[in-house]
Amino acid sequence: MTVLMWCLVESFVDVKINGWLELTSEQQEQCIAKLRIRDLVRQRDEEPQSTAVDASVLEGRLNRIERSRSRSWSTPVLPPYNPDDPEAIEKDSRVEREAYEELVADNGRPCYPIELGFDVFKNPGQYKEILEYWTSYESGAGVETERWVFFSQLERWKRFRQFQQENRRYFVFHHNRFPEFQQQVRERRRRHGLDGDVQMLEEQGKQSKLDEWMEYQDYELRVYDRLEKKFKETQEKLAPCRKALAEAGISAFEGVQELAFAEEWSLTLELSKERSRADKKVELAEGRLRLAEKRLEATGSDNLGESVERATWVRWFLKEVETAQVRLSEKRRLADDARRECEPYKSWWWDKRIAWDKQEREDPEGEPMSKLEVQSVEFKDRMEKLKELRKKSFDADTARFQAEEEVKFAEEGYDAAQLDNIGETVERAALIKMAQEEVRSAQTQIEEAKEPLEKIRLRGAVIGLLGEIPRKRGKFKLQKVLLEWIEQQRQEMAGSRTDIERDGGRGHSKEASSRVLRKHPIVKASRLKKPPRADSRK
Repeated sequence: MTVLMWCLVESFVDVKINGWLELTSEQQEQCIAKLRIRDLVRQRDEEPQSTAVDASVLEGRLNRIERSRSRSWSTPVLPPYNPDDPEAIEKDSRVEREAYEELVADNGRPCYPIELGFDVFKNPGQYKEILEYWTSYESGAGVETERWVFFSQLERWKRFRQFQQENRRYFVFHHNRFPEFQQQVRERRRRHGLDGDVQMLEEQGKQSKLDEWMEYQDYELRVYDRLEKKFKETQEKLAPCRKALAEAGISAFEGVQELAFAEEWSLTLELSKERSRADKKVELAEGRLRLAEKRLEATGSDNLGESVERATWVRWFLKEVETAQVRLSEKRRLADDARRECEPYKSWWWDKRIAWDKQEREDPEGEPMSKLEVQSVEFKDRMEKLKELRKKSFDADTARFQAEEEVKFAEEGYDAAQLDNIGETVERAALIKMAQEEVRSAQTQIEEAKEPLEKIRLRGAVIGLLGEIPRKRGKFKLQKVLLEWIEQQRQEMAGSRTDIERDGGRGHSKEASSRVLRKHPIVKASRLKKPPRADSRK
């Protein structure tokens, strides 16, 4: 099990805890509560990004300070979601009932009768396809569980409401071209072979519910057209990429029309390793070129005469090493000074967050101390100073790293000079000629090393497109399922003699919604982990 924590350095740290799922919920909570962010960050800088830790020794290792449980700055990955857990059922029931009532109140149409409760997922019957859509990733709600169907519908309906208002602002208030928008809607309906003439009004609130539903239908038709266009564009990109790959003398996956995710992943992983090896060859060739250019530069030194002694040649590179080492010592000193200067501010910020968290846990109903302090001039000044010192420390560390690389490079030049087979004395012209040849050779090696990269890029493009095709086809096919359901609802509404009442089109009353998911009684509810609901018309 991996626990991710949001750190004060604005990054994530992860710790693998062996045996996490075997711990009791209380033990898991204690482990999370005692994770010390600063120690984990320091450990991350010194060790691999992910470190295995036995759960039995975790507490002894991390009990140096009490960790905040505040969701504002820690995000633990929770144990696997259990749909049969009574608390999960209670929460899902409440979320769905509230979403259903809000959706119906705003003239939306729930995709299944609320009286069916969660049993509908076991025996979906006629609602199978539309439920598959609303429980899919493509619905776009980003819900916690597949049971949040009405919640997903409500989120989508709110986006439609926002689209309605933006359209009217554009076509009515800014350009006075609302008839043009209405004509676009009618043409789109004809293009998709849909019956019914829509009569939209500039004042959206005065539209009939049928016309409003048809405007929503147009909203989803736009999505379908966009998805279908992307699918066709992906197909069109494939042919030229395959042609370029074949011209490069590489198999272009002839006969393969698409790749399943597992196949694409396997090929991409293999290609990634190949790309890594090719990049390494280019990096080594570029290093050789840089060294060759440095040696060529050395042949023009004023300290060398027309005849160059071997000892003088080697001494020149030794001096480069010594100069680089002096520069490194200075950069290390500056980096240490910047780190020490920043440390008190980092400690202040850390202690401040601990104090805020403690006050919040001891007095959860009281006014948060942080709310007042963050507005003070002193706090803002300190935070600005912390930001400034963090940047200074980062820049100093970067300069130190660059100085370390320069030392390594200078040492490479020194080693190469010691290995030169030039005798005790060599003419400067011969030395220049040797260095020029090294430069040309290194340039050739770079060109040769880069050749496979273009082929790898082409193969990656073809593999990516072959993997994209089924995904994009699946997206617009799912959208088609939604459109078929919307058209079915439109036909039901059009068949009614009077305007549809605000009941979702299925005769459900508020009394029925209060019996929602009656097999799972709703007890005292906790606050939703979602932003408060807003009237989509405001």
